[in-house]
Amino acid sequence: MDEAALFKLTHGIYVLGAWDEANNRFAGSVVDAVMQVANKPFMIALSCHNNSYTKLCIEKARCFSLSVVGADVEPFVIANFGFQTSRNVDKWAKVDYITVNNLPYLKDTMARIEAKVTEIIAYDSNTLFLAEVVDSWDCKCGDALTYNQYRAYFKDKVIESFNKYRQQLLKEKSNV
Repeated sequence: MDEAALFKLTHGIYVLGAWDEANNRFAGSVVDAVMQVANKPFMIALSCHNNSYTKLCIEKARCFSLSVVGADVEPFVIANFGFQTSRNVDKWAKVDYITVNNLPYLKDTMARIEAKVTEIIAYDSNTLFLAEVVDSWDCKCGDALTYNQYRAYFKDKVIESFNKYRQQLLKEKSNV
C-alpha cells in the first residue's frame, strides 16, 4: 500500500479544545481528521490519536470545541497545540482565546464549533468521536488552512516557530 496516497485526502487544520478536569484547566491539540457526517441533526466525526491527552479529556467531558484555523494563522499557534502535550503544558495560556459555554476557542479563527459526543469508537491507533453540533459561529472571511497546504509550505514555519519558543524557554530557565 502506498500510504502517500492517503495524504491526498483533503482535511482542514483545527484546534481542538476540552475541559481537563485533572488539571482544572483546558486541554487542546491540533487535529486534521474532522468531517461533517449528517445535517439532521448536524453531526461531525472527529478522530484523535489514542496517545492524545486531549482525547482522554474529551472521553471524560463528553464535549469539545473546534476552532477552524485560517491560512493566515500565526505558525506558533499550530506549534503550541501540535508539538507539546496538555498533560504538562497549559497551551491555552500561550494564545489569545475566548471561552463560550465553558469551552475554549481561538480568538482569531475562521469558525467555532461546539460539539457534544454521542458515540465513541476505539481503534488500535485512534478513537473516533461522533458528536452532535450544539452551536457554531462563522467568525471571519478568508481561507481555512488545509492539511495539504500545511505539509507543502507551512510546516517549516511551524517548526521554526516552535524552535524559537524552546530557545526562549531555555534562556528564561538559565536566567533564573
